[in-house]
Amino acid sequence: MAENDIQRPVAFRPTAPLERAQKLSEALADAARRARYSTRSRRMVKSGFAARRGQTLFAWFAMISFWLMVAIPSVLGIAYFGFYASDQYVAEFKFTVAGSELPVTDRIGAMTGIPAMSIVQDTQIVVNHLTSRAAVESIEKRVGLRKHYSDKNLDYFARFNAEKPIENFLRYWKGMASASIQMPSGIVDVRIRAFSPETVKAIADAAIEVSEALINDMNDRMNRDALTLAEAEVKRTGERLSLARINLQRVRNDAGYLDVTRAAEGLNKLLTEIRGGLLQLQQEYQANLRTVSPEAPQMQNLRARIGATQQQIRDLEAQLTQSQSGPGLNDTLSMAMTRFSELELEREIAEKHYGNAIASLELARINAERKKMYLNTFVRPTMPQEARYPRRMLMIFLSAFGALALWGALVGTVSAIRNHMA
Repeated sequence: MAENDIQRPVAFRPTAPLERAQKLSEALADAARRARYSTRSRRMVKSGFAARRGQTLFAWFAMISFWLMVAIPSVLGIAYFGFYASDQYVAEFKFTVAGSELPVTDRIGAMTGIPAMSIVQDTQIVVNHLTSRAAVESIEKRVGLRKHYSDKNLDYFARFNAEKPIENFLRYWKGMASASIQMPSGIVDVRIRAFSPETVKAIADAAIEVSEALINDMNDRMNRDALTLAEAEVKRTGERLSLARINLQRVRNDAGYLDVTRAAEGLNKLLTEIRGGLLQLQQEYQANLRTVSPEAPQMQNLRARIGATQQQIRDLEAQLTQSQSGPGLNDTLSMAMTRFSELELEREIAEKHYGNAIASLELARINAERKKMYLNTFVRPTMPQEARYPRRMLMIFLSAFGALALWGALVGTVSAIRNHMA
């Protein structure tokens, strides 16, 4: 051991009381500082150990949830959309529903440019019919929808279960066929999806045939209803005209006149002539009284002729104006004229109505020979060459992104709860 390492005795030097108090204070302060640092160190060691335990559990949770929520679903999405999902082809066709006559524009159409309400209603009928059960059954008879969409070679999630009822297949069909109306042009855009190019074109052609059949059926019903109403009106007005003619003929037979107006004109003419003859006889009688005695035979003859003429005039006037009631006697000519006028008016009205009904029937027949509305298919379906669905890369990205977003939201929520509880 070196000499420098040998501790030499230090000489004792007495210290003052103030110096001793200062050194004691420094020693106590140093001891308190060491004690404080020792307690803080123990706290830090304890809290760090607890944080490591929570952090490890959280890390395991994040890793397991990532595999369950992101990795495995993404792999399944890649496997399904990349290799297993069946190709879906799309056939598209466009049409409009038009009438044979120019539509009458209403006030709303004049302000907005939207077609007439009748055209819009007919278009809505055709569009709704495409997704109805009647249309599905009609297309089923032409193509065989359920057999195609239930093929075992299709992927499980895309095909239809053939054992389910028609109501379920109708919901499935609404997912495979869509129709939209473009306003204000009224163009209907129909898109149909299927799992082979040939089948999707056949289904689209069948959908057009079903729509045209609906239009033709509506035309036939409208024409049939119009013809039925026109024929019924012709029958009713014909019966009315026949009854009016029968009544007129019965009155003619009862009155004994074919034309009461001409008969009245004849009676008036005859009455005028007889009155003129009576006036001449009276003048002759007055002239003979100056030279011949009233009791002379020629004067008696004149008086007899005057009386007969006056009686004849009274009879003719009675036929025109007075009623002769009694068995075997006819009505007066004035009453007959009244009855004839009423029946003639009824006959004329019946003839006009019958003529109008005949014209309406002919017009209905002419309209029945032409369509009142028709389906104008200006874009017909063609056979697709490339599958449009499923969009594999997009669906893989969306499935992975959606899984990652859900996982991130879950981990963020758990982390926030953990920090709040710490």
